[in-house]
Amino acid sequence: PLVSIHTRETREVMRMAADGALIVVDWEVPAEAAAGGKEKVDVTEPGGIDRPVVLIVHGMNNDSTFGYVRSMMRTAADRGWIAACMNMRGQDGLGRVRNATPRGYNAGFTGDLRGVVERIGHRLRRKASPAGELDVYDGGPVFLVGYSLGANIVTKYLGEEGLHGTLPPYVAGGCALGNPLRIHSGTIGFPWNVVLGAGVKRSILQNLPSFARHHDPGYRRAMARALLAPTIGRLDDAASPYLVRNDNFPPYARSIGYEDGEDYWRDSSSHRYVPSVSVPLLQVAARDDFIVFGQFARNLDRCLESPNVIVVKTRCGGHLGWQESPPPGVGGGGSWSDAAVADFIEALLQMREEDRAAAA
Repeated sequence: PLVSIHTRETREVMRMAADGALIVVDWEVPAEAAAGGKEKVDVTEPGGIDRPVVLIVHGMNNDSTFGYVRSMMRTAADRGWIAACMNMRGQDGLGRVRNATPRGYNAGFTGDLRGVVERIGHRLRRKASPAGELDVYDGGPVFLVGYSLGANIVTKYLGEEGLHGTLPPYVAGGCALGNPLRIHSGTIGFPWNVVLGAGVKRSILQNLPSFARHHDPGYRRAMARALLAPTIGRLDDAASPYLVRNDNFPPYARSIGYEDGEDYWRDSSSHRYVPSVSVPLLQVAARDDFIVFGQFARNLDRCLESPNVIVVKTRCGGHLGWQESPPPGVGGGGSWSDAAVADFIEALLQMREEDRAAAA
């Protein structure tokens, strides 16, 4: 992991109210904010957050220890913001926090992200308003950044909340990098369908003690079929009747199970929700992304239906590999995508300040 004297790191385990799932959130705070000064920032206390928060959702079979996550967290912290990565249920990264439920994460369940966002919202510092307005914050706003499967979840969450006007006022924007838009594991070709399936099987085996507590014979047979499935598409189809899901309307109630893989893929696909996104959303995809670009390009029209969505297509970058090439003899290059995301957030913050000044 990256080490810096300019930041301080904190690990927190959040328990979700809906089903008791344990979600590990890794925080990175600028050192000057963590050390104090005028007022110390404490990301775990109500009113303890006085600045923008960048909440990152990692990709499939990944966690907060992966390089692209650590790099984005450091970029955000170096800009003076608070960075956080939500490890999806069962994806602790360090192997110290096991899944507390027999349900792992999946591409369509936005309930855990919703729970973490709400928890962060309660920790934003508020200020007294002479007009007696509610939800006036000194802390925040919150920006969501998702990668690959995490990008799909971020987009789906923003669309669900935007469709019904329930998006918290402190969520100001999002970025989705390597988002397939349409989830359909059956369309992923060899060898990646096998590789991705192997990663999910590894996650199942790591959390087997939690899954073994479920005594429904149908569930056990489904998990056995999933472990024996040769591809990610067959695995999804086997596990779909027992996957956790949520309604796409308030109060976004949690439930269990899909009819089959096709039902799961349809419900999970964020392209259905993109037109309803109500805050600025940056979608970034590389033309040579062999995993998601085909689906992304075929569903690009849904992004163009929303005035809030900005689409960036790069010539190269592969799947989440937007590294810059430095001049000869200058060491390793930085990440173009980190800078692009940070600049996008910086522009949104500047626009918010301009709007406030105009309204004053």
